Parts: sequence; C-alpha cells; structure tokens
Amino acid sequence: MSGIILPCVTDHLVLSTIAGAADLLAEDLRAMASVRSVRQTSPHTVECVVDGPLDELAACPLYSTAAVRDLQRSLRSGVLSCLEPPVKFRVGDRDPVRRRAMIADFEQRCGWLNRPGEWDVNLERSADGWVVQYGPLAWPRRFGSLRRLPWSTNLIAAEVLVRLAKIRPHQTVLDPFCGTGTILLAARRREPTVRLLGADHDPHALALAGYNTKPWVPNVVRAEAGSLPVADGSVDRVVANLPFGKQVGSHRSNRGLYPGVLREIDRVLAPAGRVVLLTEDKRLLRRVVERQRGLKVVRERLLRYGGASPTAYVLTRLGRSAESR
Repeated sequence: MSGIILPCVTDHLVLSTIAGAADLLAEDLRAMASVRSVRQTSPHTVECVVDGPLDELAACPLYSTAAVRDLQRSLRSGVLSCLEPPVKFRVGDRDPVRRRAMIADFEQRCGWLNRPGEWDVNLERSADGWVVQYGPLAWPRRFGSLRRLPWSTNLIAAEVLVRLAKIRPHQTVLDPFCGTGTILLAARRREPTVRLLGADHDPHALALAGYNTKPWVPNVVRAEAGSLPVADGSVDRVVANLPFGKQVGSHRSNRGLYPGVLREIDRVLAPAGRVVLLTEDKRLLRRVVERQRGLKVVRERLLRYGGASPTAYVLTRLGRSAESR
C-alpha cells in the first residue's frame, strides 16, 4: 500500500466492488476492529460505519472506491473533514451544463479546486443521485497504478481468485497466463511468503509485468501455457484467467488450447494442489475437465464486471475430500 497518511474518523461509507465479491468484502470488514454495521446493499456495494483509524480498511483490496453516505456530515466530522485544503475535486457527468453547475457550486460553497486529474473528491452522477468518492481510499491510491492491457484481469476479480485458491505460507503459485502480473500481485498481497511463477507468450505483457512487480521480481518466463518449463508435481496452486474470447482468444482456438492447458496443469500440480480458473467459455471448460479425468470441479463463483460474466472454477484432484472445497 502507498505511503498515504490516513486519519481516525467516524463516517458511514459505501464501498464499491464487483458482483460476486461483495460477500467476501463484507466478511473482511466484519473482522476489522474499526468497522461496524456492515451490510451488503447491492450485488456490488457494501455499506459500513468506520469508527477509528482507516488503516485496516485501506489495506483491503476487495473494493475499488469508497463513497460517503452523508456529504454534510462527512464534511463536518468524517473523512472529508480530514482532507488538506485546498481540496481538489472532479465532477463525472456527461451533461456539460449540469457538470459546470456542480463545479461552480462546490468552488463557491466549499472553496474546492476543480482538478479532474488529481482529485481528492470525485462526484459521480448515478441513477440514485450524486456519489461522493473519497480519494485516499481509491484503489490506485492505496496500491499504486499498474501498467495494463485491455484484457488484463480485473483487479478485484484477481483478489477473488486468490481467495478461492486458499494459498498457504511458502507455497508455490503458478499463473500460466500471467499477462501483466495482476494475479501474481494479488497472490503476494494475500500471502507474502509464496513462491510465484508466471508464464505468458506475449513479450509486451511480460515487460509490463516486470514493471508492475518491481522491486520484487517473480519467476516469470515466456512460454506457452500448454508447454511450461515447470517440474512435475512442483506447484501447489494454479490461478489463472483463461482466454475466453471477449478481448483475447476465441471459442474456436480455446477448443485446442483448453485441453492442452488442463493436461499441463495436471502434470505440474502437486497431489494436494488446488486450481482456480476464470473463464466465460464455461461449457467448454467443464467438458474438457470431464474428459481430462485427472481433476474435478468442486466449487464455482459467478462474477460480473465490465459487461462480462465469467465464472471462477475451483478444481482439485479426483479423490480429494469435500474439505478441499
């Protein structure tokens, strides 16, 4: 997490996540000493009251933005009251007349500065009115900006995949489609002692992964996912966002890709290993798993974000007990 200074406050916040992750976010919030009154209010929002330091909340990577529930109260005694003047803000509204009116109102009433590129407060127009986001709790402010490609794994989806993987200390974790390193970063956030392996066929993506993972550098190589330079039975966890044809790959190419990938995962996976694969090519993956016969699906979780609705599949070896789920 970046070195931002976070205050002790009492405020009612609305945290935004992706559909399919809200229950995990709520579970994390209930374990925090400074957070109470946690409730899921929609498939992608969780509300809570923070009463104390924000450090635990800021360290949670399962939400993208935090908005105040009551603007005036927050200005008096909540997170907005702690911002150093002059407060910089932006207004997100496609209607230019309404946007200019809102900018003028906050400049005059609060003395804030309209700075869309470096905001402390982001005012977004929604179907239910204005949403007032608190800048220091935005995802990039907490964890840093990443260099990404259009098909890079959604940041919160990566966190969900890692939770489903149940990574333990000092395990070896492999992402055979590592791209720009999003899942590798999430795995290290979850368990700093893991040994991380990544592979991808795209040299440009690997260059971005190298930038994103500085100053620590995982073992990342250029390789095809169906032919990995990894020893048999040496990997405890495989976590990957498979190509599923929205922005990269196609169903036709996946019919050849998925069987090879599953065979290779079966080869490198340790006897007690666990696999988490994200795809929207769902029927194909299930069919390949059934034919492959070395692994079985033990759990599924549907996610929704950015117009996509992929499912995360958890796989273990045949014969593993229900406890592995």
